[in-house]
Amino acid sequence: MEMYVVKNKQRSLWFRTGCPRVAAVGALALLGLQPACGDDGGTSGAGAASGTSVGTAGGGGAGDGSGGSGGSAGQGGGAPASGANPLAAPLVDSLTRALSDGDEATLAAHLGPEVFYVDAQGRSEAADAPRALLDGGPWIIESKVDSHHDVFRVLVRRGDENSVLFGAVGEEGLASWLALAAPPPSDPASTSPVLRVYQQAWMEGEEGRAALIEQCWADSARYVDPTADVTGRPGLDGTIAAFQSALPGATLAPASGALEAHGLVHFLWRIEGADMPPLDGMDVGFVDGAGALTLIAGFFGPFSPP
Repeated sequence: MEMYVVKNKQRSLWFRTGCPRVAAVGALALLGLQPACGDDGGTSGAGAASGTSVGTAGGGGAGDGSGGSGGSAGQGGGAPASGANPLAAPLVDSLTRALSDGDEATLAAHLGPEVFYVDAQGRSEAADAPRALLDGGPWIIESKVDSHHDVFRVLVRRGDENSVLFGAVGEEGLASWLALAAPPPSDPASTSPVLRVYQQAWMEGEEGRAALIEQCWADSARYVDPTADVTGRPGLDGTIAAFQSALPGATLAPASGALEAHGLVHFLWRIEGADMPPLDGMDVGFVDGAGALTLIAGFFGPFSPP
């Protein structure tokens, strides 16, 4: 198996080629996932989801990123694992072509009516999002599109900088939000208090977990990863309980600091222990004006090359 590395000024991003018979497989199996081998195709380097991605097409979140999806939500441990969203890679491909052509009309036609876009320059709402995207210049796709439920990620390069494009795609194939995030800082000490509380909640027992969730999680906030899609505080609590039950003795710890800007949050994590190989992943999300989390979308394993 061949190893690739893409570097930028802050952090190195790793991804692997071939069938993903790597450390992630053992952890995914314990979580009830069946990673697939092979290439589903695609255009402009934005084709199939990686072998470690799962999910189905669902309704895109809007506004603060906390909107619902096609997965089940509520009190329990979340929706069952499912396959890659077939709408995600075509959307990324269309956006990439429109940016390359400088075609604002085509770009706007692939954005939902309540879309917002976040990058290092700020947050742009629906009418301003196409121009904000174009102002950053074209991007080059550096990985396959990895998707589950209605959310996706893909590694992109603009100039000399590598970033991750995160987003959500609605049932019509339009983007409901997009976020271009640089790699997070390496020092976990840079993470804000609200995210530290959130991260602590994942390792807290039943007795103290609800109080931590109350401190960091908005009433209708959404948590979605390849194994779950839940809303509200009881939904997050049930998902964490299911994780702890499935992987007794495992630790879930931050593997980076957090990028936090314009309401966007992005950080890396690692699961270790429970007699399994380690599993690396990343989260992206949003906070509201009061500083509470309104969305966390998690992705498992490394990027796959285009």
